Amino acid sequence: ARCRDAATPPSTSGRDDARPRRAASSVVAPRQTKNAGGATTTRGTTISARGARGGFDPFASSPAIARDDPFADAATPAAADDDAAAAALPRVDWTVEVRVTEGKFAGYTLLCSAFIDDDVPRVADLLLGSGMAGFPLERRTLETYLRGAVPAFPYGTYLVGRLRAPRVGVGGGGEGENFIGDDDDGFDDGSPPGGPASSWSEEKSSAHGPIVCTVGVSFNAATRRRFTSLSPPTDQAYLSDLVVFESERGEGLGRAMLRAAETFARDMKSEHMYLHVATKKPGVVRLYRGAGYTIRGVDPGLFGWRGRLLMRKEMGAEDALVARREYKMVRREMR
Repeated sequence: ARCRDAATPPSTSGRDDARPRRAASSVVAPRQTKNAGGATTTRGTTISARGARGGFDPFASSPAIARDDPFADAATPAAADDDAAAAALPRVDWTVEVRVTEGKFAGYTLLCSAFIDDDVPRVADLLLGSGMAGFPLERRTLETYLRGAVPAFPYGTYLVGRLRAPRVGVGGGGEGENFIGDDDDGFDDGSPPGGPASSWSEEKSSAHGPIVCTVGVSFNAATRRRFTSLSPPTDQAYLSDLVVFESERGEGLGRAMLRAAETFARDMKSEHMYLHVATKKPGVVRLYRGAGYTIRGVDPGLFGWRGRLLMRKEMGAEDALVARREYKMVRREMR
């Protein structure tokens, strides 16, 4: 077998060609041009030796041609939009104030925020004392689970509520931009805001009582349980584990905490809030129906045992106003 020169192209005639091929060479020839002002400009032009004789050299270097790379990463202009959307979500210091409108705490303010490591023991107390299924019965295991959930904010968290007594009599003023009273659902009605009702430091100070209620909110599949039936959409808000301290139940704190969770869902840009409720708890079902939730599915369970409902509420402003009217009608009927 003969050794072929790397610069010698293979023969297209099907037989070896013993005649050596000259490697293509190129020279730089000067070229003079005139610009618009009449000045003469000399430029170097690369001319192939074979091209100078009028032939075409397929092996000569050719100028690079811009081509689309099919293996290059696709341009993602949406990434910037995703970053902007994430920046608009609630920060870890998110807080909202909800006025309690009934019971012995009427006129008090419920200060609601996302739980942190320091709040884990109290949240564990509330969950263990709720009697609800689905939680580890061993306290240390439950606290480990809760501490692992703290970094999931804002896509999954437990909101906690602390009570603050009225400043100026029952139902006193001092409401700020993040205040939700009895006649609004967290939307700006055009009225000028007053001074802030509290600050983050005040909420954490000893002047306020301990955590009296909590509720879980989730916004994707990674931050919620898996369901064998009646699964809510994973891209919508899901509410669970609404718990009030046992000695303070029936005093309107659950409704106030529910409104805080809905405000958080709106801040997370969710269109709907979903929740499950056991069919054996008609009082809880009435509470949610009165707040504007509708039944979207029924799981009768096994012979009526562990039956539950899937309920949903629209998070839009118009739907919230309708829900508020329905809620007030139910309250009047209950009186």
